[in-house]
Amino acid sequence: MTLPFECPGPRLFYVAPGADFADALARGLRARLAGLPPLALAEVSLTLNTRRAARAVAAAFEAQGLAEGAGACVLPRLRALDEIGDGADAVDLPPPVARPRRLLALTRLVRAWLDARPDFAPRIAAPALAEALAKLIDETDREGVGLDALAGAAPPEHAAHWDATLAFLEIVRAHWPAILAQQEDGALDPEARRRRAVLALVARWAEAPPAAPMIAAGSTGSVGTTALLLQAIARAPQGAVVLPGYDPDIAADSWDGIDEQHPYAGIRRLIEALGLGPSDPAPWVAPDPATAPRRRLLGQALRPAPATDGWLDARPALAAEAEAATQGLTLIEAADPRREALALALAIRRALEAPGRRVALITPDRALSRRVTAALARWGLRPDDSGGRPLALTPPAMFLKLLADCACAPFDAVSLLALLKHPLAAAGEGRRAHLRAARRFELKALRARPGLDSAAACRAAAREVGAEALDPVFDALERLGADAPEALADRAALHLALAEALAGPELWAREAGEATRAAAQGFAEAAELFGPCPAADYPALFAACLTGEAREEAYLPDPRIAIWGPLEARTQSADLILLGGLNEGAWPASPAPDPWLSRPMRARLGLPPPERSVGLAAHDFLQGACAPDVILSRALREGGAPATPSRFLQRLTTLLGGAAPDALDGMRARGAALLAPIDALERPDGPPAPEPRPRPHPPVAARPRQLSATQVETLIRDPYAIYARKVLGLKPLDPVGRRLDARDRGVALHAAFARFGEVRMAGAPPEAALTQAVAEALRDEAAPPALRRLWRARIARLAPLFLREEGARAAEGRILAVERTGLREDAARRFALTARADRIDLLGDGRLALYDYKTGAIPTDAQIAQFAKQMPLEAAIAEAGGFEGLDPAPVARLAHLSIGGGKGAGGETRVKDDPAALAAEAWTGLMRLIDAYDDPKTAYQPRARPLMLKHAGDYDHLSRLGEWRDGEDR
Repeated sequence: MTLPFECPGPRLFYVAPGADFADALARGLRARLAGLPPLALAEVSLTLNTRRAARAVAAAFEAQGLAEGAGACVLPRLRALDEIGDGADAVDLPPPVARPRRLLALTRLVRAWLDARPDFAPRIAAPALAEALAKLIDETDREGVGLDALAGAAPPEHAAHWDATLAFLEIVRAHWPAILAQQEDGALDPEARRRRAVLALVARWAEAPPAAPMIAAGSTGSVGTTALLLQAIARAPQGAVVLPGYDPDIAADSWDGIDEQHPYAGIRRLIEALGLGPSDPAPWVAPDPATAPRRRLLGQALRPAPATDGWLDARPALAAEAEAATQGLTLIEAADPRREALALALAIRRALEAPGRRVALITPDRALSRRVTAALARWGLRPDDSGGRPLALTPPAMFLKLLADCACAPFDAVSLLALLKHPLAAAGEGRRAHLRAARRFELKALRARPGLDSAAACRAAAREVGAEALDPVFDALERLGADAPEALADRAALHLALAEALAGPELWAREAGEATRAAAQGFAEAAELFGPCPAADYPALFAACLTGEAREEAYLPDPRIAIWGPLEARTQSADLILLGGLNEGAWPASPAPDPWLSRPMRARLGLPPPERSVGLAAHDFLQGACAPDVILSRALREGGAPATPSRFLQRLTTLLGGAAPDALDGMRARGAALLAPIDALERPDGPPAPEPRPRPHPPVAARPRQLSATQVETLIRDPYAIYARKVLGLKPLDPVGRRLDARDRGVALHAAFARFGEVRMAGAPPEAALTQAVAEALRDEAAPPALRRLWRARIARLAPLFLREEGARAAEGRILAVERTGLREDAARRFALTARADRIDLLGDGRLALYDYKTGAIPTDAQIAQFAKQMPLEAAIAEAGGFEGLDPAPVARLAHLSIGGGKGAGGETRVKDDPAALAAEAWTGLMRLIDAYDDPKTAYQPRARPLMLKHAGDYDHLSRLGEWRDGEDR
């Protein structure tokens, strides 16, 4: 079959910017086959830039066939560029090396090199350096640059550090090819194999040109290997290339000045390689005249920077057709990314009110696409997101990574708890028992006990608290950790087997599980190249191989809404196009720095400059912005700082601002109309009135009938805290894996001085008693040795003053009790007061002295008189005979003994007021307080008399502090 092309070869065609590329490609091909048998279409080979584009073209053929009443439609042979060399055009080549195999082999080479040159980079950077080397290999293969050329990349006067870099690059110049040559299947690097396949096809076609028509469409030929293929197809007798988003008028306007940042940089190279000029490509279908003004406007906006003086000459023509060029063009300039996403979501929601209307958001900013998806969820709309979800963030991959981290990496309590609570942990019949055990272990051990610094310690703690159901997880951690074999392949196989044993078949369920299984098994199969692997290195190696994406399966997307990246959007279209995230750094993205080669070095080697990605982004912007109905959006601020608008948007607004400011104002006005509802929804009608201070009134029967002496001060200062703890039963949780802090230090020092009192009661002299007490008390602490030494040093600093004053206390009496609990009840009120006295001495006159050890600030006499009632209430209990084993006796002394740091450590601070009077007043005042709270009208309000207004309380979030004024009238 001969395809009736309008021009001799080489044949280049184009679809104008803004046209529906898939629909235009299908219409143009059907028009050229008009009059031929229906099966003629099946003989045509169509090569698209992506598989998604191939699906879009197939859908376009089917839609056009149905529209004409043809029913079933015969399709051309569709394939993507990455399928070249397979199928009907199969080339006899070795298979491509698997990505995990290459990454692990390169990582092993990099680690060996770093072991010999530790000053070059830390050993932990080996996987990242290996990934960078793999990208260098792929880039040189794509552009047909031999690795041997690296030796001559630097000029003679190169910097000294290039010598080290060149020595490092010997890994890919010498060692990596040798490893590839040793492979049994003769595997090739993926890009090298693809280039060989293209070269083989080109040679085959030169000898025997294909009889069937070949068409390549959707690619600009920006990659060296792809450009070779497009040139061969364009020169074939029955070949043609259809360029996306090309306009000969835009190209011819500044052809000689087109640089790498111009939309047509790659297309220009392709056209010139074929010996053609900017006006030689022919239209595949006739461009829509209605879009011509928009194309001319954007063509002027994207002129090469040195040629922008042409704006002056073009200004009258642009001003004359500015209204037509900007009709259907909207500009959203939102205050922040959140408002940008809400405005885009609102625009999508409004567009869907028209039946049959399709909307597409095109953005390289994945954060913006996630925000828009979340905003659409309020209306129950779920877009079809081409980006999917990174494989490493899917539940199966996260479970595998957590298992590896907890077993091999340094112990982290948060990671362990995440593993225990992961939905795949103990999935199946034992899930309920596992979750109950995990909750018990978390509350009674992981949060309650500081110092759990290993999986073995956690296993012992779990058994102590009755969480034996977690044993399978701890068994897996032990087997995969230090007990696992050194060989990476054996450890990887064990890792997958243990994960499957814990999670069951649910681990590999659905698309995310299948993709994770393929990646993990590929890693395990490639691990034989690596050899021995220390346990600490395993998590990073495994995580480096979890690449790619997986589609969500929990919902069916709305077919009317699509989210595309710029590459996917190149050959697709919709009724409304939204170009989002038009800020520098996102669109275009900042060119990635080359860790190995400078710009001059890349030029000497024939590698593309970093700015080539900017030109591709410019082409994608031109293609999308030429659609009939377009919304351009950006956020004015990002991360709390002003954001720079995209250079493409800056050029457009600058050009319009000079040529047709009214048209630019209209674009912004339409964008403001989309933002107005957002601001109105989020802006209150007036200044918000503060919420009233919460005043809960629980039933009297639910109010506490027992308080400790320290809780009485809390009842005075913050009654809401007593309500939350005693009535609601809420207790603050310690952080997971908390470290030893001031509270633990206070407990340890209290234990030491309590032991001191016991040894003194046994008859030991003060100095010997203190030495013995400190040694015995701190020996049993779970703190690290270094921390125990610090605590000993603190006691040693305060010991001289403490022992000197202890001699005076010994002369006045003797220690009667330490850490003694006490209770005093009021039967009429059915109330009990409890306390625990640190130390009680019996003085020579038969009266008592009560001492309280303090590691923090000592309360003043004024505070004791008003709020700090602990010691007066202990005196009231003592005088009533409430301490276990002690008879009633008057209290002659109340004092605090400082065992903290700072000035006066070790000294005694006595309460100046009469202890008996203080005890009587405290008990009487407590009874009045209990009577007041036994009144149903008395509320437990928060922060009644706070010690510090800025001090954060345990229950401030529950009382919604911040929604009411802390200093309001009570």
